[in-house]
Amino acid sequence: MRELLPHCLRRLRLGFAPALLAAVFAAAGLEAVALPLPIGPVSDYGSVLDRHGREEILALVELAKQSSGIAVSLLASWEDPYNDVERYARAVLPAWGLAQGTTLLAVFVKTKDDWGAAVVAGQATAAAHPGLAESLEKGISDLVAHGRIPEAMRQLFSLLDRELKPPPVRPTRERTGHASPALSIGLGVAGGLLVLLFALRRICPRCGRFLRLYDRQGSGTTGARRRVYYCRRCGYSRAKGGEG
Repeated sequence: MRELLPHCLRRLRLGFAPALLAAVFAAAGLEAVALPLPIGPVSDYGSVLDRHGREEILALVELAKQSSGIAVSLLASWEDPYNDVERYARAVLPAWGLAQGTTLLAVFVKTKDDWGAAVVAGQATAAAHPGLAESLEKGISDLVAHGRIPEAMRQLFSLLDRELKPPPVRPTRERTGHASPALSIGLGVAGGLLVLLFALRRICPRCGRFLRLYDRQGSGTTGARRRVYYCRRCGYSRAKGGEG
């Protein structure tokens, strides 16, 4: 009996260890799921891109890295071990070493005849650009729903560029509010008054013809010359600065 006791304890210990490990993993919310390995920035396990399309997306990845500092990774697959694309993306993010950096991961998964997509951000990206991943995911959702995955990938980078582009600087004239239009109106009115004054001085009040200006020899002993407005049609005349 003494010899059997250690043997029974050893068997109990061997049987208890796997159960204990399973309980620990369950408590931690972990599952032993085989995740795909990254194949560079674009892991096309779903064969959605041809050679030209892959080169185009890789160029967009590089351009995004240069312009925004964000390293974008994409995964296309026909398998989802979680049956939940959002959960799948959040599992792939740390598995590929993307959880801590200035990163962005877009996962496209086809289940039966339908495509789904999720966009998740690394901690540095989420801290610098809150809500960016959610906005991008929403922006490509319609293309994904129609199975247009290459277009959705290109749209992802267009939206990323638009989201991170600094707002345009408004011209100074726009910031002045109504001052500029008011000044233009004032100048227009002043110009109109000047034209009106000129017309009143140079138009004949009798017949409306244009008055000519010439010098007339004055009368009297001094014989001083004076400038006169004169109408050749009706004979109206007026000294400059006086009445006719």
